[in-house]
Amino acid sequence: MNLDEKMKQLEDEVKNEEDGKKQKQKARRTQAEAIAQPKKKSNPLLEFVVGFILLGAGIYWVLNSFIVTFTWGSLWTGMGIHAGLATGLMLIPLFVGIGLAFFMEKKVVPGIVIGMGLLIVLVTLLTSVRFRPISASLWQYVVMFGMIAAGAGLLAKSLFKKSE
Repeated sequence: MNLDEKMKQLEDEVKNEEDGKKQKQKARRTQAEAIAQPKKKSNPLLEFVVGFILLGAGIYWVLNSFIVTFTWGSLWTGMGIHAGLATGLMLIPLFVGIGLAFFMEKKVVPGIVIGMGLLIVLVTLLTSVRFRPISASLWQYVVMFGMIAAGAGLLAKSLFKKSE
């Protein structure tokens, strides 16, 4: 063998060694990427169900942490002053409106009076309801509202996320 052939053979060996090293490095990189970044597949149905359960349980827990009392006919109570309305007194506009509806041929005025009577009854009912919180620890409130937030987030993610 002459010198040129030996030189060419050595160059081929070096080239083969470099190619082998590159292939090994590439294989290591792909393995490292596969280990470091596993593909995440989300399950929208599971997210929806878990979110719905968390949201429902959190709202249920919050609503059960209050006691609702009812004082009929109470309009306002504060600073020792009690402004109330007798229960029969608030029904007078409603009864007058019903009587006018049967007495008058045009139904506009009786409709307005009946509407005002129903509004008075509704306002009296709503202002008569009192909510008293049951004593709970800060941890319980954090968990309650955390469940609501997490459930709402999962529901929103499963409902509004664009499919790929």
